[in-house]
Amino acid sequence: MNTPFSIGSHPQPSSNGTVDSSRNHGSTRPDPQVSERATRRRFTVAYKLRILKEADVCHQPGQLGALLRREGLYSATLASFRKQQADGKLIVKNAPQLQRQRQDKAAKRQRDARRMAALEAENQKLRLLLDLQKKVAALLDIPLSTEPVE
Repeated sequence: MNTPFSIGSHPQPSSNGTVDSSRNHGSTRPDPQVSERATRRRFTVAYKLRILKEADVCHQPGQLGALLRREGLYSATLASFRKQQADGKLIVKNAPQLQRQRQDKAAKRQRDARRMAALEAENQKLRLLLDLQKKVAALLDIPLSTEPVE
């Protein structure tokens, strides 16, 4: 078939069987149905607890499957929610607790960034000293051994 797709920018095979990417007629738009990078869904604690509560009420055959289809979940996801609940990880936190946790994480990120900057500066100094040592050794005709010293 020699007609190009009307949607998307998929290259079409030519009459000799090779793919000609220039035949997309200048259409550089990606397919609107497919995102460039898939993102994981994130579920809130309240959502997980609501789904677990609804799943516990399902006693008739097919009810649980209908719930999972309606919510777009897999049975493994429901099992993961149940495991998190059994481990005590599904605790609804109040606003001050969340704010404090966010502040602690932000402070830790800042400490880590400062530490990383200090280590990078130290690494740069050590590289300069190593280059200087190599140049001095070259000037004095001192061979640098690459064997580890015991």
